[in-house]
Amino acid sequence: MKAEVRMRTLIAATVALVVGLSGGLAGAGAINPAFFGTWKLNTEKSEAGTGQTPKSQTVTVAPRGDRFVLTFEVDNGDGTKTRTTRTAALDGKDVVVEGISNPAAREAYTSIDARTIQRIIKLNGQIRNTLKLTVAPDGKTVAAISTGTGANGKPFHATSVLDKQ
Repeated sequence: MKAEVRMRTLIAATVALVVGLSGGLAGAGAINPAFFGTWKLNTEKSEAGTGQTPKSQTVTVAPRGDRFVLTFEVDNGDGTKTRTTRTAALDGKDVVVEGISNPAAREAYTSIDARTIQRIIKLNGQIRNTLKLTVAPDGKTVAAISTGTGANGKPFHATSVLDKQ
């Protein structure tokens, strides 16, 4: 009987250790696999606040070794479309974004918790935008909260909901 109780205790302690280490490693730089896949903007649940919500937006997140590739495809609704791609890690280091016209723009990604990552956009070294992406517990949606300063110098706030495809 005592051996059985010890074995259960050992198994429970081992499971707790593995779960704890996994959570710690995820926070230390590995992106939660729930983010991987293709996400489409739900325009009915999204609000630009001080700007115009895009006509459509598709975000794709794919693993690449110990990093991830993030691609945004946007139909701005005014006849223009953009496609940007970046390869990043959750290490806070600046990365170059392919497909943008301003070579001075950089992005950096960090992990807030197991379900939230943060992107900081810098222009000439100054922070212009902060975006927090939080995947829902069921993995079916991502909430994106964006705050910053627009090209016109005015502050903005946007809330977007993306549905997993």
